[in-house]
Amino acid sequence: MDVKKFRSLMPNINDMTYLNTGWSGPSPIYVVDAIKSRLELESFNGPTSPEILESGQEIMSDSKVLVSKLFNCMPEEILLTDNTTDGINLILNGLPWKPGDEIVLCDLEHPSILLPAYNLQSSKGVRLRMVSIDLRSNHNDIKQSFASSITGRTRLVMFSHIQYSTGLRMPVSAIASIAHKVGSRVLVDGAQGPGHIRLDMDALGVDFYSSPGQKWLLGPDQTGALFIRHNLIPEVQPSRIGFGFSSDFNLEGRFDAVTDSIDKFSMSTTSAPLRAGYNAAITKILEFKMSNIERRNLELSQILKDKLVSVNGVNILSPLEGSECSALTTFQVNGVSPSDGTLQLWKNDRIVIRAIESQKGMRVSTSFFNTEDEIHKLVDAISRLAAKHGS
Repeated sequence: MDVKKFRSLMPNINDMTYLNTGWSGPSPIYVVDAIKSRLELESFNGPTSPEILESGQEIMSDSKVLVSKLFNCMPEEILLTDNTTDGINLILNGLPWKPGDEIVLCDLEHPSILLPAYNLQSSKGVRLRMVSIDLRSNHNDIKQSFASSITGRTRLVMFSHIQYSTGLRMPVSAIASIAHKVGSRVLVDGAQGPGHIRLDMDALGVDFYSSPGQKWLLGPDQTGALFIRHNLIPEVQPSRIGFGFSSDFNLEGRFDAVTDSIDKFSMSTTSAPLRAGYNAAITKILEFKMSNIERRNLELSQILKDKLVSVNGVNILSPLEGSECSALTTFQVNGVSPSDGTLQLWKNDRIVIRAIESQKGMRVSTSFFNTEDEIHKLVDAISRLAAKHGS
């Protein structure tokens, strides 16, 4: 992988050290060009002329094929969405709930998991069982914690593949196996998955996997995809009704609802230019191979942890080694608030990371396009920050 050559396609990182891909990745030139090219094509040739309509449909079909390659699943199991939260809500509001049904989740989750679950609790009478996870838990500990919370009334187990707050990589397949033994479905928030680590829906064993395009894939905002295992598509009902809901209806109110196709969730007009950028982003990721990208992401993260662990006044909250690790590293600096620390790193060193208020920490995302020199620069800046507030 020629990192220097790839960085030449990202002029947006030339005057800063960008280490916040876990929030939003900087889109390379080929993504921007794909969006501009499609937008110009529509603008100059009429967005509803036959050729433009046909090519727009091809872009959407290509998206499903590309995501299916990234996820190792069938294109028919992929629904194009606006973002991760969009897909999560589609599943939560589409499953049949009864009062007393239980959802199992954990206390490290993003609000996009927590708040939709809280809403179901108040609107449907669903019970929430919250798994408490210690930051130093290993996969076996986490597996046992979930196992003790899953009961015969559990209808859904949902959690993030990689916890946004600490970078903890969850034992997805093990939890899914436990959940399926009691007939529960498994929904995974994949916000930190695609473009970060290698994915395989069969190996993970999940029923639903919701993901974005704007993070580690380096694609545009308002793009994403939801995986629904094929045999479960009839079980999930559309909570929003659009043109895909029925292919046969009349003005007397008769309609035949689509039940077994993922197209039943389709709404109306979507942005072909944005989706063209999304396709360009995934195409490049597939070209580089996710195994290579994941390896580099994790290598850079390990370099960072190895250096940070010796900095006085710094406490690393993320797993330090093993299968629990990802390319997200969350840390605390004694005497420094997360918001103030991230602001100082930007003002003093033009380094972009993010605050994780739930952990009173700051988070670094090491993506394959980052360099060891950037890691050294970050550690030096953190060392100065820690020394300033520790004196």
